Amino acid sequence: MAVTPWLLVDYGEVISRPPERRIRDDLAARIGLEPQLLADRYWEHRAAFDAGLSSTEYWSAVADRELAQADVADLVAADRDSWAVLDPDMIDLLDELRADGVRLALLSNAPHWQADAFDELAWTSVFEQKFVSARLGLSKPDPAIFEHVLAELDVPAGDVTFVDDRQANVDGAASVGIRAIRFTGVADLRAALDFP
Repeated sequence: MAVTPWLLVDYGEVISRPPERRIRDDLAARIGLEPQLLADRYWEHRAAFDAGLSSTEYWSAVADRELAQADVADLVAADRDSWAVLDPDMIDLLDELRADGVRLALLSNAPHWQADAFDELAWTSVFEQKFVSARLGLSKPDPAIFEHVLAELDVPAGDVTFVDDRQANVDGAASVGIRAIRFTGVADLRAALDFP
C-alpha cells in the first residue's frame, strides 16, 4: 500500500516508548499505593483526564483522597517524564516521510499539560496539525474525533492513514473510512506503508 497524502499519528507508545516500570513504581510510592493498584486507578480515570479533567481532580481520584497542589505538581512532572522518552527510529521515519512530501498530523488522547508540551517541543514541528483530546473534548476511539480531524484537515477520509497502538482506536478511525494501521513497531509500519 502506498502512503496516503496525510499520516495521522498517535503519540503514546508509538512516538514515545512505553513508560518504564521504575517510573510507575516511583509514582506509586509517591502516592502511597501498591504499583498494581496505581496502574488500575491510573487507567480507570485516564479517559476523563484526557478529556479535560484537571490534574488535581485526576490525581486525587487516583489517590482516592484530596492531594495538595505541591504533590499534584510532583506527580504531573513524574508522569510527564514517564512519557517523554521518544523512539528515535520513529522520529527518523517521520522526518523521512515529511521529506518525501507526506503531510503529518498528531492525534493524541492526552491531558492539557501534554497538549501544552506538544506546542513547545522542537520535535513536534514535523506536524502541520496537532490534535489533543483534552483541547477537543473528544477522545479516541470515538468516531467524532476522527470526523473532527478530517474536517480540520479538509480532506476526504481516503487521503488519511492513521497509526495507533490500540486496536479500539484503529477501529474508530476505520469506522469513518480512514485507513488505519495498528502500530507494532517501526519496521512493521514501514512495511505497511510500503516505505523502505
